[in-house]
Amino acid sequence: MRLRRSILGVLLVLLAGLWATTARVGLYRVRLAAGRLSVALPSGVLPQHVSVLPPPASEYVGVWDVPPAEARTRLREEFGFSQLFRAYLHGYERNGSTVHEVGSYVYRPAGIIGENQLHVRLFPTDDGHTELWAHWEPNPNRSPIAHLKKIGYDTAEGDRRLRAMLADEPVKTPESESRPDFVS
Repeated sequence: MRLRRSILGVLLVLLAGLWATTARVGLYRVRLAAGRLSVALPSGVLPQHVSVLPPPASEYVGVWDVPPAEARTRLREEFGFSQLFRAYLHGYERNGSTVHEVGSYVYRPAGIIGENQLHVRLFPTDDGHTELWAHWEPNPNRSPIAHLKKIGYDTAEGDRRLRAMLADEPVKTPESESRPDFVS
């Protein structure tokens, strides 16, 4: 019994430390550091759910002509998105180096336990703007198995919903030569 209390106490202190660090430096920075650490470790050391994966090409939406910091702020404050902690870390190769996501956000139109959510990932562009990647999916707070199995996962619906929300924003779809290599 005493050992369990000690373990629980240590876990609570670690969680409180993680929470305080995240609040101070920003969740996206914690996720970015985790992604960079994951890439630096030898292959096979980490399980897939904490490894950096390339974003699915079908999720590519386009480029929002605002810097990533402004995109993060505006998604939260103007459009009602919240940051995601529990999401795969994404990154891909661009010009010989890994570009990591700098934001993972979710919009749940029916609230925290609503049926579906719009998941949006942000990547910095070389010219200081923000790449948008999106998909519509089951909310894991309500349907964790459907979420994991990607039942109802829809990239076209994610694109449509995000573009509708950002209808008055400078979002463009670049020519194919300006997109990531793996996006057609």
